[in-house]
Amino acid sequence: MTSNQLKLNDDETEFIWLGTRQQLAKITPSPLQLKGQLLTLLKKIRDLGVIFDGELGMDAHAGNVV
Repeated sequence: MTSNQLKLNDDETEFIWLGTRQQLAKITPSPLQLKGQLLTLLKKIRDLGVIFDGELGMDAHAGNVV
């Protein structure tokens, strides 16, 4: 990131694991450390106005839009 002169915005950075329900059940949720900052795993995130959940389902987005 630094080679492209990009910086991590700590307040807006989110992360999510993507996979099937069975794959996600095997993961032990723990914070991710990136450049000294702890990022908390979220169940759903917003990117470009679209809400994604771990299975890339549209229920969370549709519920928010309606």
